[in-house]
Parts: sequence; structure tokens; C-alpha cells
Amino acid sequence: MSMNDLGSRNTTTNKEVKTDYKNYSFTVMEELQNIAIAVAVTAGVAYLFYEDIRGMILCPVVWKFVRKLQRQKKQKERQRLLAKQFQDGMQSVCTALLAGFSMENAWKEAERELEVLYGKQAWITQEFQSMNQAVLFHIPLEQTLQDFARRSGVEDILSFSEVFLFAKRQGANFVQIIENTTYHMKDKQETEEEIQILAASKKLEQKIMNVIPVLILAYLKLTSGDYLSTLYGNWFGILFMTGCLAAYGAALVLSDRILDIRV
Repeated sequence: MSMNDLGSRNTTTNKEVKTDYKNYSFTVMEELQNIAIAVAVTAGVAYLFYEDIRGMILCPVVWKFVRKLQRQKKQKERQRLLAKQFQDGMQSVCTALLAGFSMENAWKEAERELEVLYGKQAWITQEFQSMNQAVLFHIPLEQTLQDFARRSGVEDILSFSEVFLFAKRQGANFVQIIENTTYHMKDKQETEEEIQILAASKKLEQKIMNVIPVLILAYLKLTSGDYLSTLYGNWFGILFMTGCLAAYGAALVLSDRILDIRV
């Protein structure tokens, strides 16, 4: 997902941005892709595991599973990118504060820089614009920031909003707090990127190992069909292949969770 894609999906007005970043909504094209994947996977399962077109009745189940996986993947991508853009916004705020701007003016300056970096329609730009407009109506900045943090579902943004609220109440040094928080966010992001790089080879091995059982089964069906014929067309074979399919699915989920490393 590109940075421009992050902003292009938002159809709300600039005056009131209420996007819930924790819940990803598929576009029509993405839904069609999910359906195509589900049909292809179900057809493969019906042929390899049951050798019966009636195996296509599993298509709705597979479709729901595909949608769940795709939604989780796209939500993670969106929230990861949102955290990066928010970090850039906080760096702009910190720079403006060091230059002598007030907090409200620093936020406006950050909005202008984010617009240059990501475009006017980017979600992060519109969020900052919404916060700045709320300030004009005498709504506290920390209130709109907390609302954005809750909707973002990003741990770093939630933590920052809590620290910001505490600092606002206690009259603490905002420059130091924002600078330290931004540094920790950047350090965490760099650590996550390093982990992803180190785990990239293992993830590739995982993908290869995931398809090997299916390839072996397909090879046996094409070269030694008689050897597997006893597993099709009878209840014993159906139950046995269903058990194999369930074990294979469980292995896929387990391997994915093992490599889902978080900081």
C-alpha cells in the first residue's frame, strides 16, 4: 500500500474526519479479488482433497477466511503507515516549537508540512487539519488528539495522546516530551523494520513450506492417480482427507503466528 493510497480512500469532509482506522473496509475491486481467491482455493481443495465438485460448498467458508486474513493484513499496513506519518507530524511539531511557535501554531505548521509530504487528501493531513479547525471552535487540542488516537488503534499514538494530556495538565516541558516520545516512536519503528528484514528469509521459507504439501498431493494425483483412488468416493476417504485439510489449515495459522513478531 502506497502513501497516496492511504489518503485516496477517505471520502469524508475536511471539517469532520471520523475514519475508524481499526476497521478496514474493502473496495469493490478488493472484494472481487477476495471472491476470486476463495473460488480458486475452493476449486483446488475440491479437486485435490475430494475429487468432487460438491467440495465447492466450502466456498463461503473459504471466502470468509480469505476476507479475514486480507482485512488483518491491510489493517496492519494502514496502521503501520499511519504511525510513520504521525511520527513525521510530531517531528514537525517539535521543530516548530523549538523555533518559538506556540503549540497551536506548531500544529498548523505540521499540517502544512504533512500536506507537502503526503498530499492534502492523505488521512494524516486531514486529521491534523480537523484538529486545527477544532481549536478554532475552542475545542482543546488534547481532546481531538485523544479522539484520533482511539480511532487509529495505533499503540504509539495512544501512548502519545496520554502523555500529551498529562503534560498539558501538569504544565510540563512540551518540547522535551514530544522530542523524547518521537525518538522512542522512531526507535521502535526502526527496530520493527530490522526484525522484518531479519525474518524475511524465514517468511519466504514459510511460504515455500506452505505450498509443498499441496504440490506433493497434486504430483501424486497426476502421476499416481490409482495410488490415491481409495481416498475418494467413500466416507472413510472423505473423513481422512477432511482431517488432513484441517491439520494443514491449522499448520498454516500456527506458522503465521510464529512469524508475527511484534515489538
